[in-house]
Amino acid sequence: LLKAISEPSHSPIFFYVDDLQWADSASLTLLSSLVLESDHFNNADEEEARQCLFVVGSYRSNEEDYPEILNQFISEIDSVPSVRVTNISLGGIAKSGTNSMISDALRLPIRLIRNFSDVVHKKSAGNPLFVKIFMTSLVEDHYLTYSLEEQRWKWDIDNVRDIS
Repeated sequence: LLKAISEPSHSPIFFYVDDLQWADSASLTLLSSLVLESDHFNNADEEEARQCLFVVGSYRSNEEDYPEILNQFISEIDSVPSVRVTNISLGGIAKSGTNSMISDALRLPIRLIRNFSDVVHKKSAGNPLFVKIFMTSLVEDHYLTYSLEEQRWKWDIDNVRDIS
C-alpha cells in the first residue's frame, strides 16, 4: 500500500513518530525499512529527484533508559546518502517565556507573577510541558488557588519554593 501511494507523481507521505526512545527493536526495524526503501526516491533525473516519504521522529535524549538500539537506528538512517537527516535539539524556554506563559494562564500581569514564575521556571527547567504539569499539580494540591473574593489566583511563594 505504501509503495502504491508514495509515487513521485503523488503528494509526499508524512509520518510523525513520537517518543522513539520507547520504541522496541521490531518497531525501529519496521520504520527503518520504510525509510530506507529505495522505491520512495525518484532518482531517474537529479533535477526531478524528489523524496516521496517524509518522516519526523522525536525522542528525549535525556531519558535514563535511552536505548542503544535507538542510537543504532539513527546512525543507520544517517549513513544513507539518499536520506537527509536533520537533527534539532530543543531546550527549555527562557525565563521570560515562562513568565509570559504563566501570566497568560493566570491572567495576571508579569509584574505580579514574576517571583512565582521564576520558581516554576527553575523547577521545570523551562520545559513548557513540565511547566504545565507543575502548574496543574499546584492547583490539585491547593498550592495555587483561585480567590473568588479577590477575583484572581493566589499562592504562597515559600510553600511553592519548598516543593521538591
